Amino acid sequence: MCYVESLEYSVVDVVVGQSVELLCNTSLTPDIMWTYDNDDDGYVHYVYWHGRYNRVVPRLFVKPTANNCHILGIADAELKHSGLYNCYDGVGNRKVGYQLIISGMRSVCRL
Repeated sequence: MCYVESLEYSVVDVVVGQSVELLCNTSLTPDIMWTYDNDDDGYVHYVYWHGRYNRVVPRLFVKPTANNCHILGIADAELKHSGLYNCYDGVGNRKVGYQLIISGMRSVCRL
């Protein structure tokens, strides 16, 4: 197993510009699903399902790992990526949930 499943959300803190990887204990099959809720619009968005990405959350990638697991990753995280992420197996059982918190800011030099 990749981790112990829990009904609680694991909190992940990331600074703007960093990459983040969220681990799910289910094989990378076409019927897995990741959802995202940032509470801005009151809707839960499907960010990965049936082997496809929803571009509501840009810079996503999904890749397999060892031990029947996979990773949902976000490259170059931005503040808008903050929210709740849930992973579901092929029969709709929630396997894990993350509360992703993106903080900080990039410095921009102007001449």
